[in-house]
Amino acid sequence: MVHWSERDGWGHYYHYDTNGKLINQITKGSFHCEEITGIDPTTQTLFFTASGREKNEDPYYLHHYSVNLNGNGIKLLNPGNFDHQIEMSESSKYFVNNSSRVNTTPESVLLSSNGQKVMTLEKADLSLLFAAGYKFPEPFKVKAGDGTTDLYGVMYKPFDFDSTRTYPIVEYVYPGPQTEAVNKSFGRSMDRIDRLAQFGFIVVTVGNRGGHPSRSQWYHTYGYGNLRDYGLEDKR
Repeated sequence: MVHWSERDGWGHYYHYDTNGKLINQITKGSFHCEEITGIDPTTQTLFFTASGREKNEDPYYLHHYSVNLNGNGIKLLNPGNFDHQIEMSESSKYFVNNSSRVNTTPESVLLSSNGQKVMTLEKADLSLLFAAGYKFPEPFKVKAGDGTTDLYGVMYKPFDFDSTRTYPIVEYVYPGPQTEAVNKSFGRSMDRIDRLAQFGFIVVTVGNRGGHPSRSQWYHTYGYGNLRDYGLEDKR
């Protein structure tokens, strides 16, 4: 059996026998394992998505990995500083990888289970969107109220933004505790914030301690016992 647990402070996989005896911890480190996408019983390989393992990236960006059930040989299968959505074949021999950020054009490719590109499937055509005046929003990083923890957000500006003008700022807030209202990939969930910005506001979305579980156990349980106030501490 493969079991997910946060017992060491991060979401990781553990290998058990059918009697419930722990064989070994499969994944380790300061990153968050998200979803099992496939298992190859012949090669004893586990395929999964995880966030926060790749340095100098937004820690929410999902990537696809393989690892031996004994915990050795973890391998990144879809490098690139993007958020990735994965769909793996039932045979675990191929997977479709859709990658983007809020400020890039989505692209889908077909990859083999060892991370080799087989073909490009499609790249979105945003030409009509740009012709209508669309502008990408801007990802940013700031410090939390403790002055130490990194928080990640996105800023949406009016498409006719003028740097010589002054704009009111609206913060679009959803503090969790099990999600944050910060888009990571390009998609239709951005539209409600884009629309608000077109009324002449700069709209900001940013995470907060106690928000999303895709970071450490400490991060997403920060507001435990204080659900009234925790979400505002990093919004000031």
